[in-house]
Amino acid sequence: MSSDFFDPGQLPEFRMPKQLLSKMYEFTGSAEDNKGFYFVYVDQSGSPQIISHSSSPIVEMGLRKAMEEYLNEYTELIRPDIDPGEQDTD
Repeated sequence: MSSDFFDPGQLPEFRMPKQLLSKMYEFTGSAEDNKGFYFVYVDQSGSPQIISHSSSPIVEMGLRKAMEEYLNEYTELIRPDIDPGEQDTD
């Protein structure tokens, strides 16, 4: 097939296969009561997508807290001129 006839705009919308997500879930945790994941990606239209699956609200809360800490640390690394302890007091 020649690339001259390929139109990316005509591709069907991609949907993450449920079987892949099930396998990802199975690879997490060491027991059924501590499994879970957050999966963040950009879809073909450029929109961020977030998929989560966890065995319990406690696991989900722990994952969310870990993501918050990761994002805070990442923000500090890429923007070292910003002191997170400074607050605008106006």
